[in-house]
Formats: sequence, structure tokens, C-alpha cells
Amino acid sequence: MKHTLPIFSLLLAGGMACAAGLSQLTLSISTPGPDTYSDGQPVQVGETYLLVYVASGSTFQGVRTDGALVDPVNNRIATTATAVTGAKCGFKAIQYPAELYPAGGSWVIVLLDTRDASGAVGGLVAAQGVGESVASASGDSTKLNAVGAGQHGTTLAATTLSPAPADTPAPVIASVKAQGSAVDILVENVTGRALYEVQSTTDLVSGDWRPAVGGTRLRATAADLPVAVQVPAGDRVRFFRVIVPGSN
Repeated sequence: MKHTLPIFSLLLAGGMACAAGLSQLTLSISTPGPDTYSDGQPVQVGETYLLVYVASGSTFQGVRTDGALVDPVNNRIATTATAVTGAKCGFKAIQYPAELYPAGGSWVIVLLDTRDASGAVGGLVAAQGVGESVASASGDSTKLNAVGAGQHGTTLAATTLSPAPADTPAPVIASVKAQGSAVDILVENVTGRALYEVQSTTDLVSGDWRPAVGGTRLRATAADLPVAVQVPAGDRVRFFRVIVPGSN
């Protein structure tokens, strides 16, 4: 998983509590913003951030389109947070037993891009952005570990495509029908846990495949996936294919 932008840590003194003889640590997260999507648009209010614990000796391996971690053994989601006005992660604090996330591991904040084909958030995870790993608290219950980006004005960008679940089948175009300036395409062998993209080209030799208008961030809600894409007026030759972004 390519880590695109750095994120920095700040350790602040703070008061902790002990319950039933167990040390309780407090950790808070936030980003200064404006965080962005891969197209440069600012993150929408309500978008999702993850705080992920990475076991010692491991690295963050990413999030699949269905929200599952690629490596759930060594990566664990501690909490989620949401974007607020200013295109940033709103402040959130959690309290946890020291032994739940052992010292020696690290933390990362992950920005998700859950926009669907209409542009609204709340869909599958199309892309993600992850900050540089931040060392976890040492186990000292007198520390407040605040993970955020602010010391150097760095922000997060969700630019890395999310892979589909490992068992996602290869999609197949079952039919293509021209309808004036549009083409109706039926895609089979699909799953509701992955995102699909219809691409087109006018020259198979060039290999210049581009996303078809109306053919991005597609999600199946049935056994097959009907797609209507637009083509230029007077187009006489055009080829289509369907891919699973981040997995092909």
C-alpha cells in the first residue's frame, strides 16, 4: 500500500484514570484540513476517517472496498471519526486499557473516499489516504497521545485506490446495445462488495482505455449490473471493457 502523505504526532501531558486496577490510556485524533479526494475536491462533511492500530513489526496494508482491513491480524480499527466543516477530521478522543493496543505498535489515521456514483458519501470505499505511522504511547498512563496533522501543515488526500475483496469474481460484459448517444451495457458476474468501472477506446492497438462517461464507481445491487454510458455524437467505432479499479 502506497503511503501518500505524512502525518505527525504530538504528545501532551494529561490526566489518566485507573479502573479496577487497570491503566486506562486516552488517545485523540484530528487533522487540520483541508483534506482532499484524489480529484482535488475537499472532503465532504460526514466522510469517514479510521484510527488504525498497527502491530509492532507490521505496516498498514489498507482497506478493501467493503470496508474490511486487508490485514485484520496486524491492523485493527480502534475507532472511526467523521469529517467536519473545513474538510478535516473532527476531534475525537477514546479511552482504552493499556494492554488492548500493546506498546511498540503504531497508529495511522486513514481517510476514506466513500463517494458513490452520484457524489454522495456513504458508499463503498473507492480510495483512501493514510498518514505516516505514529509511535504508540509507551504504556505510561500519564500521557495523552494525540494523533493528528498540524505541526507542519500537512493534510491527507485519498489518492490510493482500494482493492476489492479477494474473492471478487472477474466481471463479464454480457451485452452491448447502442441507444443514440448512449450505449446500454449489461455486466454479469458481479458482487455488491466491489466497485466497477466501464472503460472505452476507439483504438485497440493504442491501449488507450479511458473511463466512459457514466461508467465510474458502479455498484451492483442485483445479480447483474446494467450501465448506460454516453458516447460522442457520430461515434462509429468504440470498444468497451469493465474493470475492478484497484484490483485489475
